[in-house]
Amino acid sequence: MRIAKEKVLNCANYATQNNATVFCDILVSTMQRKNLLKNSIVSAMLMAALCGMLASGCSVILGKEDGSPQQEISLRFLENLRNEASLRGEGMKDLALNTDRATTLQQPNSVFADAFRVYVTDTTPARVFIFDRGERSVTILDHASPPAEDEVSLIAPKGVVVDAAGTLWVSDSQQGKVYGYTKNGKSLYVIGKFGELATPAGLAVDYFRSRLYVADTGAQQVKVFNLTGERLHEGGRAFGGRFFEIGASGKSEEDFKFPGAIALDRSGNLYVLDTIRKRVHLYDTDANFVRAFSLSGDDPGVAVKPTGIAVDSNRHLYVTDSFSNNVLIFDQEGRLMLTWGMTGALHGGFRSPAGIFIDDRDSIYIADKANGRVQVFQYSP
Repeated sequence: MRIAKEKVLNCANYATQNNATVFCDILVSTMQRKNLLKNSIVSAMLMAALCGMLASGCSVILGKEDGSPQQEISLRFLENLRNEASLRGEGMKDLALNTDRATTLQQPNSVFADAFRVYVTDTTPARVFIFDRGERSVTILDHASPPAEDEVSLIAPKGVVVDAAGTLWVSDSQQGKVYGYTKNGKSLYVIGKFGELATPAGLAVDYFRSRLYVADTGAQQVKVFNLTGERLHEGGRAFGGRFFEIGASGKSEEDFKFPGAIALDRSGNLYVLDTIRKRVHLYDTDANFVRAFSLSGDDPGVAVKPTGIAVDSNRHLYVTDSFSNNVLIFDQEGRLMLTWGMTGALHGGFRSPAGIFIDDRDSIYIADKANGRVQVFQYSP
């Protein structure tokens, strides 16, 4: 069997505030997945090497054997987010000591980031963490005590996103609503008060068109709301302006059964992850169906339990697999480019990865659920 070549391009020690991290650029030539996985020993050794590099904060550049840039992917570990101490950089000792349940992520489910903050839904207990990088502080929206009249107690927070006006939107699947808050946690709006939603999950915002997309798993649809039209209030709490629905068209190739996660690319095209049928559906900005592709099959490396989806600036699709504890990266046609990660608690290792988000700078945020953290990586086009 022809084994892929590895070449270390450069390696330099970089001292951070708390410890010395080795940043490496490594070129690994990809091979056919079937050929690689025929030899389980080679596969295990290669994966262990890659994960060891990521654990040291290394950059992994993957490409075809001929060096074609179309297949190259560069990923570098940046940080873990768990609590306020993690914003200052945690060493291994800190990871063991900073475990206060009241102030530390327990089971992060979804993640969103803007230029200054990272927003994370934590399912147990039900709350939202806001990591402020500028102030190096954490705000927790939990309303653990009896809420005031204008507050809302979350029960099962799922998706999280922030719109252009700064409104923080959080979906609650058990209550069948999407709540809009100020960044200080004051309740502003409610979508679903009049039965518009069944079981809301993933959220996404199209800033150019001022739309809020809500993946409604109970209705088997994605519902789209207008963020700039009249906001209808009833007792200061209701929100209106639904545009249209996507799904339930009656066409089997277009419809989805369980739209658990959604993402938008830079142009506003919508990607819907059907977590039961294990398919990705693509729609254009006018909600026209473009294509769908399957994540399941007989080949090694396909998704067993797809959970989250995101898109980078080159329109690569990232799908988290909470069963296999990895991230799969596909091109626009649904061809698998890379399976990244393995079971573990070190950097680059995952335990039940859930939501994933990629910001405008191609920073990748992954809710590493069973490890109680958000891992942040950098993709370099």
